[in-house]
Amino acid sequence: MKLVSDFDGVWTDPSAEASAQGEELEQALLGWTDEADRAHAAEWLVMAREHVRREPDRYGWAPGGRLSAFGDEDPFAAHSALLHYLHLAAGRDPVARRLHGSILANGFRSLEAFGGHTHRRGVAKVVAARGPALLPDAAAAGRAMLARGTAVTVVSNSGADKLAHWFGSAGVPASVHPDERPGAARLRGGARKFVLDPDRSEFLEVGELRIEVARPNYERILREELPDAIVGDVFSLDLALPLALRRRDPAFARVGLYWLIQGYTPTRIRDEVAIAAPEVMTITGGLKELAERIRA
Repeated sequence: MKLVSDFDGVWTDPSAEASAQGEELEQALLGWTDEADRAHAAEWLVMAREHVRREPDRYGWAPGGRLSAFGDEDPFAAHSALLHYLHLAAGRDPVARRLHGSILANGFRSLEAFGGHTHRRGVAKVVAARGPALLPDAAAAGRAMLARGTAVTVVSNSGADKLAHWFGSAGVPASVHPDERPGAARLRGGARKFVLDPDRSEFLEVGELRIEVARPNYERILREELPDAIVGDVFSLDLALPLALRRRDPAFARVGLYWLIQGYTPTRIRDEVAIAAPEVMTITGGLKELAERIRA
């Protein structure tokens, strides 16, 4: 059995890191705002967050302006959605224009670069206070899968150094791709699953959902790995492309697709997937449940 697994939200609970990112993002924006305008800017941010909360299928993680993940799919996506809204509003809203300008004036080439910076700072802040934290049940399940011969490859947007540090701290045997050791998870960081092909577009329709699946970096990794099963927590980033491949490519016709449901998983997406994508199996008990299912 060869398993490809996401990292954040599968092996971890990202809530604390996402909360810290939100604080970093808003503190930076307000810190760059003149004191006389700060209260107004703070009110604008509250309003903007409410907008993206109400329209998560419009605002989300949108590198280059194309939606790669919906704004409600995980706690990090909400901050990307805020920046997406800010970008779109800057042409018509003076507060948004000032906030947008402050990001560029402080050395960031784009809102996406600023979002990545606040993500890294938020994670670093939490790790400095708490240390790296694989979920104990996930770490135990990982060790059990590896011990019985499951080949686990962790494919994550996070960097390989972070993955190695977190797995090592939890006592889960691991090596960094392309190195491979028997009984150890192989860690493939910097997967860039969110990157959409600049030259073409392809959509997967799942009920009312339309998800972009032209993701060349992720597709290259999946074709190199050719796993028996894939598990992830963010449907658009982790499972939409594998589902599209399963439906059109014989090489992926038998791949098992496991969606790890978390407290933040949107009910609206879960409902559409349940009706229109019976190939996707939901997991509500974390990696422990997945380990039991693939063993059976």
